Amino acid sequence: MTEEELIRLGIGVFVLLMVTLIGWWSKHRPNRDRRNPEAIRQPKIIAVVGWVIAPIGLLLILFSRSGSPDPDDRLPMLICGIVLFLTASLLVAIYANWYVIIRDDEIIQRTAWRQLRTIRYDQIKKFRQYRNGKVPMLKLCGNDGTVIQLNSAAFELSGVFAALQRNQANGS
Repeated sequence: MTEEELIRLGIGVFVLLMVTLIGWWSKHRPNRDRRNPEAIRQPKIIAVVGWVIAPIGLLLILFSRSGSPDPDDRLPMLICGIVLFLTASLLVAIYANWYVIIRDDEIIQRTAWRQLRTIRYDQIKKFRQYRNGKVPMLKLCGNDGTVIQLNSAAFELSGVFAALQRNQANGS
């Protein structure tokens, strides 16, 4: 193997190791909200990635406006800059606004757009466990039409599963 191939292999192994470590860390140490300790937020890496991508998008937008006089060269850079900036804004909004609260009798989720969804365990009309690729998911549907979907591996959902078993045993 050449030196260049070894460097690329080392970078790939390092990135894979970091992604695995971040996933393990976020699962074993959930990010609790300071103002509401029972609320579990997205991992902090979401905000970090958003704040790193935002200036790159802004720089691409600025360079596309002041760069080459040929519009064929500027348009792709402008589009990439706008897409990167909007993606970064979405990541920061998700980190700032999204959380889930799992209580003994209900589950509350606030979306990235600050919409609250609450389902009491005794009001669950139907539920579904499925896989989104390799990620196990739980979808809860309330009597009023409220739908909450969660990664069942990322959150401690034993109380939810116990309530679902009670509801099935009671016939509701």
